[in-house]
Amino acid sequence: MLAYRLRTSGMFVRFALASCVLAVAACSPKAATPDATKPDVARAGNPFFGAWKVETAQVAPWWDQQGAAPQMNAEFQNTTIVFEAGKSSGPKLLTCDQATYAVSIVAVQVLFEGNLPDPAVDAATLGLPPRDIDQLNFSCTSGGADVSLDFPMVDDDTILLGLDNMIYTLKRQPT
Repeated sequence: MLAYRLRTSGMFVRFALASCVLAVAACSPKAATPDATKPDVARAGNPFFGAWKVETAQVAPWWDQQGAAPQMNAEFQNTTIVFEAGKSSGPKLLTCDQATYAVSIVAVQVLFEGNLPDPAVDAATLGLPPRDIDQLNFSCTSGGADVSLDFPMVDDDTILLGLDNMIYTLKRQPT
């Protein structure tokens, strides 16, 4: 009788283990397969890859009203920024032949290096969702450059950049 119990409990353990493996495999997200017919194939590996045009600029909510009012950087006016694997192009600040990227999910309190005076209200005013935000960290240390900038994603076609007390809104462009 003991031998029968051990044999059946061993079968139960194997069955339970196999069920768990199948459940994990069924619930795992499928790898993104690029669709060559779509113009946004560039973002198959990174949702931020592709071309982005600076559409608007506004004074950042953390500006303390001290000194001259912030102004839009002339290099960013009607400019397109392109993020590609290992490189980027656009204004001089964002042109890099050895770009590195990191995508993270951040809380609204962390956006713009934690400088939003009222994170929930300010994020909503900027069009950001009330949940955690996908954010790209762009870094470049080639050619004497030492740049690190964050781009929170409002939606699939809109990202923001906080720079010099301004917030730039960038819209995805067809590639």
